[in-house]
Amino acid sequence: MKIIFSSISRLFFSYSKFLAGLVLLSSTTTYSHSSELPTYLECNSKYYELTGYSMKSHYNVRTKKFRYSSTISSYTNDFITFDYGAKINRNTGEWTNKEGKKICILRKISISDLPQLNSEGKLF
Repeated sequence: MKIIFSSISRLFFSYSKFLAGLVLLSSTTTYSHSSELPTYLECNSKYYELTGYSMKSHYNVRTKKFRYSSTISSYTNDFITFDYGAKINRNTGEWTNKEGKKICILRKISISDLPQLNSEGKLF
């Protein structure tokens, strides 16, 4: 009787630990982020960072960060539309406001083309 009771209790505890571990692992959520680098754009000596979900502006040379961010509401084959109504034509690079008036033509640049400080703290 003792052997049967100990065998059943060991079996019960081992399966309960397995099920508890399975529930714990399945309840945790993981998020995946794209490993793509952002696209850097230039428009009339202003610099922008375009990611899959936002466009950042007002580049700070000293901190090497962008200050303001605006959310992208739709990202299609031909246009990128922002939450405030502006559009970027992906074929020509033309940036227009919500009335359709052209703001500027965006030009793609690399991260090394962003402005940098020299050793004295002045711009190149």
